[in-house]
Amino acid sequence: MTRLNSAPRQQYPLSVILTSSGVDAATPDSLFELGVTVHNIGDRSAIVYVFIEERSPVLRQWCRSMQERLALAPAQSGEVTFQIEVPPTALPEILEYDLIVDGSDSYHDFPPRRYDHHQLQILPAARVFGNTEDPTFYLEPTSSSRQPLIIQPGVSQPLQVWVDNRAERVDRFRLQCTGLPDDWQVAITYPRDNQGFGLIVETDSLGLNPAEQGQILVAITPPLNALAGIYIPTLRLISDNQADMNLLDLVYFQVNPTYQLQPLLQPLRGQVRTQPALFEIQLENLGNAPRDLRLAVENLEDKTSCTYKLDAEQVAIAPQNTVRILITGTPQKWWQRPFFGGGRFFNFRVVVEDPENHPLAVNTLASNFLWLPRPWWQLLLLLLSVLGVLGALLWLLWWLFFKPPVLPQLLSFEAEDSQYSEANGDFARVNWNIDNVHRVASLSLTGFSPEGEIISSPLVFTLEQGNLPQALTPFCTLQSRQLTCTNVRTNASKPGTYTFELAVTPRGRRQQPITQQSSTVTIAANPLLQPEIIDFLPSQLLYQEAGDFLPGEAADVPPISPEGVGLNWVVTNPNRLAALKLAARTEDEKLLGEVWFELEPSSDGELQLPADLEGFCEVDTQALTCQDVPTEIFQVGTYQFELTAVADTEPAPDAEPILAKTELVTIQPVAPAIAQFLINGEPLQPKYLIPVGRGQLPPFITLEWEILGGSTTVAELLPVPGPVPLVGATVLPLNPVGSTLITLQATNTAGETVTRSVQVETFDPNPEDPAAAAAAAAAAAAAAAAGQDAAVRDESEGADGGATGQDTADRDRIAPSDAPPRFD
Repeated sequence: MTRLNSAPRQQYPLSVILTSSGVDAATPDSLFELGVTVHNIGDRSAIVYVFIEERSPVLRQWCRSMQERLALAPAQSGEVTFQIEVPPTALPEILEYDLIVDGSDSYHDFPPRRYDHHQLQILPAARVFGNTEDPTFYLEPTSSSRQPLIIQPGVSQPLQVWVDNRAERVDRFRLQCTGLPDDWQVAITYPRDNQGFGLIVETDSLGLNPAEQGQILVAITPPLNALAGIYIPTLRLISDNQADMNLLDLVYFQVNPTYQLQPLLQPLRGQVRTQPALFEIQLENLGNAPRDLRLAVENLEDKTSCTYKLDAEQVAIAPQNTVRILITGTPQKWWQRPFFGGGRFFNFRVVVEDPENHPLAVNTLASNFLWLPRPWWQLLLLLLSVLGVLGALLWLLWWLFFKPPVLPQLLSFEAEDSQYSEANGDFARVNWNIDNVHRVASLSLTGFSPEGEIISSPLVFTLEQGNLPQALTPFCTLQSRQLTCTNVRTNASKPGTYTFELAVTPRGRRQQPITQQSSTVTIAANPLLQPEIIDFLPSQLLYQEAGDFLPGEAADVPPISPEGVGLNWVVTNPNRLAALKLAARTEDEKLLGEVWFELEPSSDGELQLPADLEGFCEVDTQALTCQDVPTEIFQVGTYQFELTAVADTEPAPDAEPILAKTELVTIQPVAPAIAQFLINGEPLQPKYLIPVGRGQLPPFITLEWEILGGSTTVAELLPVPGPVPLVGATVLPLNPVGSTLITLQATNTAGETVTRSVQVETFDPNPEDPAAAAAAAAAAAAAAAAGQDAAVRDESEGADGGATGQDTADRDRIAPSDAPPRFD
């Protein structure tokens, strides 16, 4: 297949690599990281914004930052990471979001790149096995990630949920299904209860006696337009007796893709005269999976007779959507348009391809359009044009062979000298010699750069009736028909390389000028007029990071603004400036980035400021003065800035660059402060005493806190759970008996730390009677001593030859086991 007359597609200047496949999973109390790497393959520096558009409001609460920004030079890469903290209390569900990479501020012709419908699946927490009396349930049929249940759109899928009540009490169970799209139908049917006397009523729960098993029926029906993919709903069983116990299980469904796409080609303008023909391709995706298609137009006539253009050669069609693409056909070879008859047909066809080889109902669409014949008056114009051409040829023959014109001749044209100096105020000068000067109407002297651009405005000398103009009288002599001019001054006085051209215009109409160029002339720049940076310093040497402060407090150091560090500079001789380069480095000389400000003279000769410097700089013939130029560097750290002035002339090989550096600029972090620390909703006290009776469960306390600070402030809650957000709440268990020291601590990168602690002690409000406890302890000690004496006597009798069984029995009768203890 040959694609004809298709314009080359412009390559997107930003290459994007994601660490996500589009469908990811996370568990409660975990951290999910989404990495985005952007490579600038364009020809200019770019500011790239990478941000997340959430489709689920809860995602903004979990993500630390929803937008990041990258400054990339050409061929430079950068990476951003979005961190999503899933809390321990998160329920299983599917969170959808869109990722956008926007570089349109620098590349105006390219729209932002969108990565739509990414999913983050929140899986249930790891199952904690309880005792043998906890209820259990299982599903039929079973499914897994490797063997999901195949479900058809519009067809109900039944599930059987078997529940075992292993407790010793009657219990009721309810079933919940989450994690499915809103348009899916979930029907939960519980067994009917028999109320006696033949009365059966519908119920909203399953009631089970101890050691009894019951069944709950679940019917899940996807809509007819359900998209293809894997769906993982969560079934949760809730017990009335143990409401805080989570019994969860996952069901894996797979909706198979269906491919139904009907291409249609419709003519919008099928008969044309001078306008292009216009057609529309309608691509309607009736399936449930996205389609990527390639389109190409084939010319079925002479390959050069007509050109066709597609609005898009590659198209992505979402399920249940229609995309329309325009095709224009423009006839070529205007002279082949017919004068008579019904016109001319142009046949073509559109080839539709699926790179993934999914089925297409039609892959070739054929059509044509009619090129209408010319109107009758064009034939009349053609005849008149032919007669006019014949007359012009006859006149030209007479002019060439019977009345030849006398033309002037440019005998020589050269530069007076090849080297001049701007420091001496020199102007470039030229010499020429012209024969038949009486046939000269005017002379034009122009200076060009090596690239062919006019850099010296033309000097025009008009010769009237053979008389010299007043400007040439001091330099020229006229002898007979020859004009000799020497040391004629041009307009070239600025530094640069020139090539002069002399154009001699003969008298008479339709005469082409006679031109000749001189050798190269160089005007050296004055080294004393080079640009110089006489002042370059920041607006402030010390800034305070933007952040939160306690009421009534204010930062001693001025806070940094969103525009970042401001810079001031003064550069002399601005007319010799070609560009300014501003670079930023860290304290260890690491380059953060560079910004170029191109300076060009306007049409009136004044210096034209770039858009980035407008409003911050003023320029006159003496100096370029800039105040508070924003750098967009506002992060905590220490920086140094460099300003380089680039002259409009080529520097000498051993010349030092025109460079200036600022002193170190520091952006210090905000000192952390604890704005609020509550226990059980009340302000913090130095110590808490909590009574705990024997056999009671360990008590819990609720902690709430709010910490003020900047982006570098981190918080910890000790001894557990450790790192916590700056604003949050948690529930902590306490020891049944003893004391617990709870400490809230906040620290920034500068080492500033603030802490607040509280001592929580638990005690038994009903301890045992001290006298009874002492008597019991004494009785236990006496029993232990009596057992030790008996063991000593047995050993001594065995050493003397052993005691008879009767002796042993007698001793047992004398000292029974319940005799009072003996103390040695």
